[in-house]
Amino acid sequence: MKCSWCGKEMSSRSVLTCSGNEEVAFPDGTKLDSIAYDPAYGDESQRCHDCNVMRGGKHHPGCDMERCPKCLGQIISCGCTQEEEDDVSEV
Repeated sequence: MKCSWCGKEMSSRSVLTCSGNEEVAFPDGTKLDSIAYDPAYGDESQRCHDCNVMRGGKHHPGCDMERCPKCLGQIISCGCTQEEEDDVSEV
């Protein structure tokens, strides 16, 4: 499968990092450097088990191992990059 951000084949052993995922943009306008793959957060191999980047490489967006630079949770489920919905109740 090809990454739509960097155009590289994610299953290729030659892919070291996702060049399209250098920073994470948040709804409040904040931009923080994305967190590189660190086996301390999962697989002890040199490659991420989900997106195949090497240790120290930036994950491909959507990877279930990518960490949020704001809360350090899984970025796909932490909610930090989601727009808050207006709390509008119908009367």
